[in-house]
Amino acid sequence: MEEYTMDTNLRSQIEAWFAAHTEEYVADLAKIVNIRSVSDPTSPVAPFGQGCRDVLDKMLEIGTGYGFQAKNYDYYVGSLTSPGKGEGTVGLWGHLDVVPEGDGWEHQPYNMTREGDVLFGRGVSDNKGPALVGLYALRCLRDLGIELQNTVSLYLGTDEEKGMSDVTWFREHYPLPDCSIIPDSGFPVCYGEKGILEGSLVSAKALSGDILEMGGGLVSNMVPDKAYVVLKESAALFQKLNAISAPFTVEREPGKVIIRAEGQAVHAAFPYNGVNAIHLLTQMLVASGIATPADAEILNFATAVNNDVLGTALNIACEDEVSGNLTCVGSLLSMKDGKLCLGFNVRYPVTADGDAIRASILNTASENGYTLEKVRDSKPAYVPKDSPLVTTLNGIFNQITGEEREPYTMAGGTYARKLTNAVAFGPGGLETPDNLPEMGGAHQHDEGVYLPSLLQAALIYTMTLVALDGVKLK
Repeated sequence: MEEYTMDTNLRSQIEAWFAAHTEEYVADLAKIVNIRSVSDPTSPVAPFGQGCRDVLDKMLEIGTGYGFQAKNYDYYVGSLTSPGKGEGTVGLWGHLDVVPEGDGWEHQPYNMTREGDVLFGRGVSDNKGPALVGLYALRCLRDLGIELQNTVSLYLGTDEEKGMSDVTWFREHYPLPDCSIIPDSGFPVCYGEKGILEGSLVSAKALSGDILEMGGGLVSNMVPDKAYVVLKESAALFQKLNAISAPFTVEREPGKVIIRAEGQAVHAAFPYNGVNAIHLLTQMLVASGIATPADAEILNFATAVNNDVLGTALNIACEDEVSGNLTCVGSLLSMKDGKLCLGFNVRYPVTADGDAIRASILNTASENGYTLEKVRDSKPAYVPKDSPLVTTLNGIFNQITGEEREPYTMAGGTYARKLTNAVAFGPGGLETPDNLPEMGGAHQHDEGVYLPSLLQAALIYTMTLVALDGVKLK
């Protein structure tokens, strides 16, 4: 396939358009960031709670206000469409649900703020900001009078963070585009995503009455930064509390003692720089002698699971040349009927066998006095590196940035794994200045995004839609 050559005059027009509409973009982004939209499949407001309904309504309202065709697919997914002159179809897929805000924010998570060129708020980078960029790319092309052959639809999901049941439902009821681009990763093109295996390890035996309650973590796909245990008050316990210090805190209440552990949250797909608070807690309970020998036996396996992020204790460590090594995070801690429950999040290589990994976890858990429950396996995503879709997108990125980057694979999970002929493409990974205000990344407190990077991504996406007009999509 002949490489697409970028029209530099068109590039200048697009850059000028986004410069003229930056403040409108910021104002529109605040409208959706300020809505708390944590997906809740258990909510009586189907399918994912009132917040997800509200944010989808608002986004579709913004899109129809700019003249695009809106459709609401029973609040699982929404779409805004720009019709083309031909038969080809392209999908841009963003999600409007967010992970819980957690603690430790200096900025308000649901009242978007701006410090210079940095925007703060839950979802500004993951994924409300990029989703809105998709709408503005369509608006830019229309305002500049550029008519595409392909029909382009911006699809807006509402359950990406909790398992992508939104898109699973959509593909069971509606046809998919010829190709799809997901702005929910880093540039350039991600042509492969590791499989994601989640489940819960449950101790066969109950903990003793000394441990009244345990908890930790917010969602499966986050290295937990907080965990706690509630212990029955006793004289022997008080003697052991004196040796406890940071990162632990101790609270005393009538008849009980609460110990909290604090770690560092990061995305479970990239766990290496995180500090797992659940691991800190279970390890401390045994090392300090607070746990009885019987409880220590139960806690030791939970601790071992988190001793590294490679899955060693579960006998599932592996790697391949395409996507690297497996990672494993024990990310959720709870108790049920006195039994310890450790939820885990495994990211396995694109060429690995998810069924074999599941079987290994089951066998290892059984050998250590645990059962395996609530298993969910999201199979890997893969589009050949030399496919027209990958080479076109990667070429556009390199022409615009002047770089020579290669397509890559990752451990993160995007809608690409639920779609066909789909790749993740930005908007992260662009250069930013060193003197920016301190901000958190996706799933962290004080989530922030550098506005000029979003605008550069908008240019890349807009030029990409033009370039795809000359590509055989199927």
